[in-house]
Amino acid sequence: MNKNNYNTILVGTGKTPSTINFYKNCGFTESHRIKNFFTDNYDHLIFEDGKQLIDMIYFSKKLNK
Repeated sequence: MNKNNYNTILVGTGKTPSTINFYKNCGFTESHRIKNFFTDNYDHLIFEDGKQLIDMIYFSKKLNK
């Protein structure tokens, strides 16, 4: 596959202010969410910055060609 075939990057993360701000500061915009992703797909609770992750938030960004 050739990297020039792609025009968008998509990343998924948990809902924590530091991570969301990082992606927004890098020019990403929120694309969509998957409800209960972390609670449905892991057999243990996941915490980031002291906050339990529940939904997966996806961000997208157009790539320069």
